[in-house]
Amino acid sequence: MSYRIMVAIVLCCHYLSAFSALGMPLFLPIMLQELNAPLQSGWVGLLFILPTLMTAIAARYWGRFADTYGRKTSLLRAELGLAVGFLICGFSQSLWQLVIGLSVQGLFGGTMAASNAYLATSITDKNALKQVLNFTQFSARLALITAPIGLGFLVHHYEVLSLYRVLAILPLLALLLSFLLKKDIIKAGNIGTTANTTELPKASTKTKTKTKTKTKTNNSNSNSNSNSNSNSNKAKSDKKKTQHSVQAITGTAFFANPYLFISVLQFFLAFCMVATFPYFLPFAKTFELSTSQIGQLYAMPHVMYLICQLLYGRISQRLPAMSLSLGFTVLASAVLLHLTDYLPLIWLARMLFGVGMFMCYQSLHAQMADTNQSKHSGKIFSRYDALAKWGGVLAGLSVTLFVPMFGLLSPFVLSAMMAVIAIITIKMYQAKQRKIV
Repeated sequence: MSYRIMVAIVLCCHYLSAFSALGMPLFLPIMLQELNAPLQSGWVGLLFILPTLMTAIAARYWGRFADTYGRKTSLLRAELGLAVGFLICGFSQSLWQLVIGLSVQGLFGGTMAASNAYLATSITDKNALKQVLNFTQFSARLALITAPIGLGFLVHHYEVLSLYRVLAILPLLALLLSFLLKKDIIKAGNIGTTANTTELPKASTKTKTKTKTKTKTNNSNSNSNSNSNSNSNKAKSDKKKTQHSVQAITGTAFFANPYLFISVLQFFLAFCMVATFPYFLPFAKTFELSTSQIGQLYAMPHVMYLICQLLYGRISQRLPAMSLSLGFTVLASAVLLHLTDYLPLIWLARMLFGVGMFMCYQSLHAQMADTNQSKHSGKIFSRYDALAKWGGVLAGLSVTLFVPMFGLLSPFVLSAMMAVIAIITIKMYQAKQRKIV
């Protein structure tokens, strides 16, 4: 299978899986009405974050699963999990059945991390991997555009919960397409490789020379002892190298661990975005917009993301690297602009929000590609995705708490505050890195 076909299949599968998972939460208030649940009880925010919470809890285990049994196997598992969760939601007759369906969707889903882990295992060129990671995010944004608009028209004619039954076909179709992908090879010791996978660092030349010298000396005394000692030393050396590689990924020193820094910034970015999502429908209704118009307004940041991605792909070589600090600054400005009562400025705010998202993701993906270790891609991208999910969970809980007390504008204030904290964190990290150098 060629490189382009493999990437196209993964991106198509990710879009099909993301369409329902990212589009349906916007209509949670309508789902609660269909189930005769109270809208003002905080259930909207809680149900919005429930799949995200379950995905965050299960992420570390699915990361190990992917590194042990294969990233393709993990991708198939995620797509099947989404389909089962959608079907349970679609046949729900009570609030608690909906809770079970959303929980299954979160626990057994996680197609973003599974897709990225598979791609990172198969692609070792940094520039190619950066572009592919951008396009997985591109497919997610495309789903966030088409799903709210398309589903916004359908809710006028069908019950929202019944749509879940039809939409379960999409992850099942993605499951069938994923069977066409080449299976990654898993070796002993939880180390998976493919023909294009970069191997872990090997022992240095000096170490090899010393080992050979010692072996020759020992051979003059006893061949059997030499072979035994050589095998023992080699096993210990390999074990230390593997442990060192894993420690580089899972170490706790924030300023010395690029993976942790990138993941924490992903947490901040997820918080900034998700905080504005759960109560966007009632917020937009204050402007007396129709459901389809609200879907368009909701999708505008993702439209801008796609436009920026397409334009940037053509002129990226002429432009400097994206600034993560500037991206969060644009995000903070955009969410604060939502505090106005003037509808044209709300549209402008949605457009700026998309530009800020694009700048942040471009920078994060570039840094992730530069530090990628394909043999641990399951663990790396599961942590990366898990911290994004925890950011979404904290954002959802925060707005569930603050909206009843401070109103529908409080999510935008919280989002701006988190963007400012992210900017401060970036400046601290950059200052620390300059001192280390």
